[in-house]
Amino acid sequence: MTHHKSNRAVEGDPEHGHSRGMPRRVDEDELQARTERDRREVGLPGGPTEDPDAEYRQEREEIDREVGTGEMPSGRVTRRERDPFPPSHYER
Repeated sequence: MTHHKSNRAVEGDPEHGHSRGMPRRVDEDELQARTERDRREVGLPGGPTEDPDAEYRQEREEIDREVGTGEMPSGRVTRRERDPFPPSHYER
């Protein structure tokens, strides 16, 4: 009695069902459809934003606002003027 399966039982029929790897060119339409389906399954919006520049501008405005209010350090302090280590505790 053997405890190993034959190659045919493990791999299936060698003439059918085995591909040679990724195709040379990806089917862009199928890839886009799969991406949208996967995004819906995990609860993300269906597709990319229409205007990536608008998204960049929005993020940039948020950063500028945080720097202006002091929520985010501006980086205007030179390396020599900064503390050598991060603080050991933070304010709550």
